[in-house]
Amino acid sequence: MKIQSTTTNRQLRGLARGFSLFEMVIVMGIIGVILGGVIFSSRSFGEKARIQRVRSDFNTVGSHIDTYEMLGKQGFPTEAQGLEALVNKPGTSPIPRDWTQSLPEIPKDPWNIAYQYNMPGSKNPSSYELVSAGPDKVFGNEDDLSSQDK
Repeated sequence: MKIQSTTTNRQLRGLARGFSLFEMVIVMGIIGVILGGVIFSSRSFGEKARIQRVRSDFNTVGSHIDTYEMLGKQGFPTEAQGLEALVNKPGTSPIPRDWTQSLPEIPKDPWNIAYQYNMPGSKNPSSYELVSAGPDKVFGNEDDLSSQDK
């Protein structure tokens, strides 16, 4: 018995032929462009996250410095004592009476550079200032981040 071709069989054969190589290349190209855009835009998210971490570190280290000032009753650490005064008892004057270790080590920014401690600060001379060197890892540039910037 011979099966005869009907109109529905001809339509199904036309649908079942698949994609051409050209169509597949076009789709892969579109997917590549979309992925490239996502990867490129995600780079800026990483840099923004690092800057946000610096701001958070300013708050955390700042609270340790404030605690040092309250417990020692001698004021903030001097610039010579620096952040080392939060890790080890200062050997230079003024030495706080009730010193306790506040941090296990001197904190570093997301670019692995130790924060710089300035006393007095550059914008508010009555308080301390913490500075991060920023992405270029060099202090004194326009990309530095300061705890006195709001």
